[in-house]
Amino acid sequence: MRYFQCNLSQGTGRTTAYIPERGAVVGKSVEIKDDSFTGRWQVDQVADKGISEEMLREKQARDRDPFGSISKRYA
Repeated sequence: MRYFQCNLSQGTGRTTAYIPERGAVVGKSVEIKDDSFTGRWQVDQVADKGISEEMLREKQARDRDPFGSISKRYA
């Protein structure tokens, strides 16, 4: 399955998230399963290229610990 970076809106709220290809359609309403997001969001814009689930997980791991390689050297 591929994931696409999408701009989403909910009333006046805006966010960007990677969502599965089946929901990455402009105008579609999607629910994001995350504690910090509630309710349904409208897809406003979809990136041209998607990424695989494996690539998304790797990106999320890097984003959570952007200085991991540096801190390991100085621990």
